[in-house]
Amino acid sequence: MTTLLLVRHGMTEWNRVQRMQGRSDIDLSEQGRADATALAEVVSAWKPQTLIRSPLARAASTAALISDLPATVDDAWIEHGLGEWEGCTPDAIGSDYARWRAGEVIPPGGEREDEIRERITGAVRTAARRPGPVLVVTHGGTIRAVLNRFVGLAPGRLDPVVAPSLTVIDVIDDDVARLRSFNLTA
Repeated sequence: MTTLLLVRHGMTEWNRVQRMQGRSDIDLSEQGRADATALAEVVSAWKPQTLIRSPLARAASTAALISDLPATVDDAWIEHGLGEWEGCTPDAIGSDYARWRAGEVIPPGGEREDEIRERITGAVRTAARRPGPVLVVTHGGTIRAVLNRFVGLAPGRLDPVVAPSLTVIDVIDDDVARLRSFNLTA
């Protein structure tokens, strides 16, 4: 069994104005930096041994603020590709936004559910083979996908993942994990 410490990156300016980021490479806002720095104490209490992060700037900045461990960049932990919705607000998307949050809609040109599932399955299995606890700095949609795939929590049954926050799972085997904590903040 390996414990994964899944951290959603700190707040960005696009988060503040509710723009969909997806794979747009937006860095942390000043508030995001302050919040990530505050989360460091919560994360360090788990004594992570390994650090993996998404390649996006907001994950890189968060990782640097919460841990001194050398980071392995793993593209599999990147946020979902949101296609034509990147840069849009929920109001601009309309009723499809709520359906997307519930896991019922894929944005036009966005990453398909089977692609997300395959990517996340490999990412979790790879991370679980590293010395743990394993700290993974990633994105809200990615954490929700992990919880769906490995814990069985449907997207429509989850609150949004707070920026920044810590979600802790124990990976029991290649296909099952147990949720220990969700949305822990400083």
